[in-house]
Amino acid sequence: MNMIVSYRVIDVKIWCYLLMFLIFNMGFVETRLEEMDPRPPSTEKPKPEAPRVELKKGKCFHMSREHCPTEPKCTRVDPVSVFCCDVDSFRLKEALAITMTQNTTNLHVLNATIDELDVSQAVFRRLTSMALTDGNIGKIVGQFPKYSSIACLNISNNNLSSATLQSSIQRPFAYLFTLTVLDASANNLTEFPLSLVQSNRKISVDLSGNNYLPCKHFQKAMETNSSSLVTFLNYERTYCALDLTFNWFKDVQVVQIDHLRVQEELSASCRNIRPANANCTCIPDRLELLGGEVTNLVAVDCSMRHLKVMPTNLPPNTAKLNVSYNNITSLQAVSDDPTYEHLRQLLVDYNDIASIVELEGTKFIDNFMVFSLTHNKLKTIHTYVMSNCFITTGPSFLIGGNYIHCDCNTEKVVKPWLLENYKNIPDLKSLQCEDSMGPVVDLKEYQVCHTPRDWTDYIYYIIGLEVLVLVLLISKVSYDYWVFKTAGYLPWPANKMPRLPCDWLCE
Repeated sequence: MNMIVSYRVIDVKIWCYLLMFLIFNMGFVETRLEEMDPRPPSTEKPKPEAPRVELKKGKCFHMSREHCPTEPKCTRVDPVSVFCCDVDSFRLKEALAITMTQNTTNLHVLNATIDELDVSQAVFRRLTSMALTDGNIGKIVGQFPKYSSIACLNISNNNLSSATLQSSIQRPFAYLFTLTVLDASANNLTEFPLSLVQSNRKISVDLSGNNYLPCKHFQKAMETNSSSLVTFLNYERTYCALDLTFNWFKDVQVVQIDHLRVQEELSASCRNIRPANANCTCIPDRLELLGGEVTNLVAVDCSMRHLKVMPTNLPPNTAKLNVSYNNITSLQAVSDDPTYEHLRQLLVDYNDIASIVELEGTKFIDNFMVFSLTHNKLKTIHTYVMSNCFITTGPSFLIGGNYIHCDCNTEKVVKPWLLENYKNIPDLKSLQCEDSMGPVVDLKEYQVCHTPRDWTDYIYYIIGLEVLVLVLLISKVSYDYWVFKTAGYLPWPANKMPRLPCDWLCE
């Protein structure tokens, strides 16, 4: 028994000595390990670095083609992102079933050839970023689930048309209440997803490359209460069609959507035209260089508005104004209202204008390109008002359908003025004289130049008569003198005349 106890004491002492030895020599062991030669380099190839995930503003989760997997066609880029390339409907469904997990929130499918894409599949339910790009999708059917988490949707460059999105482009996206970015660029869409931009949230939309989207849909989106929350990505490359009526005789006008912003601002200023009930329409007319800057000139149409006076407070840079078919009697506003400063075309046909004398000295009369006064009530043409208008052949002055008062001044002044400026007055033959006297240019002097006669009209006859009497008198005196010298007597009536004191001069 004593021997067993002694052995146990010896074991405890040995373990204590070993523990103390390790404590004191640990530093030396570490030093020795550091001094050892490094291990030879491994012949195993390093694993390729994982591709970088691109997440940019206006971009969903997106990978470049150089990172496309070979087999299988889908791969997990990181714990929450899946990238697929070059798949069809069957292979995509099969690959997603393997790679997608409950944690997957990002999906990018590049170059998918899918006859029918059903977006209501459960596999898309947890996604926050979904991109199907650069492929060919025949049809998108179904609806994203209610309360879907998708914040970014990219369906660009898939040859999509509005017909491929069921009956309406709005239906598949009806429940995407959390969507903040939609990229549908480079497709053939002809309908605008209005439901997406009419909600009270910020959203960025890229519709560039869909040139036949109706401009009226863009306009409606901009005019909604949430218009300040809508951002159009690739703004400069986004176009729309002003008219989608495809007729053989009518072209579709495609414009950059900035045209609509200008139109929106213009519509606001158009509502300020006076009188308040004018209800004129205003559209951008053309671009012109004014004061070193490119300016949108405006065309205003106030025709057939029952106006009795010229409209005032026109939009800035109004270059064309049409007030035809009204009851306007005076052009005084052209002289008084500064908003007529840039006016170059004025159409006042079928009104009650009797004179253009109010335009004398105005900027419009010096710079106009078209001034149409046809079918008014002009009584005379004040040619001095337009004395410097036709230095060039550019301006056109239209006055046909007026019946003016024709007199001798009309024949002497107005008629020569019309004939001299025939290139600028193309309808001069339609300017008529009242009282059925015919066109002004056919007026004859004898028709109108009649004035009351007085004694001065006969002065030439009186002078002629006096000259004749004087000649006869001199002839008679000469004859009497010749008879007296040759025959010695005076013929009658000289011999009957009494002697005068001056007769001795002739003896």
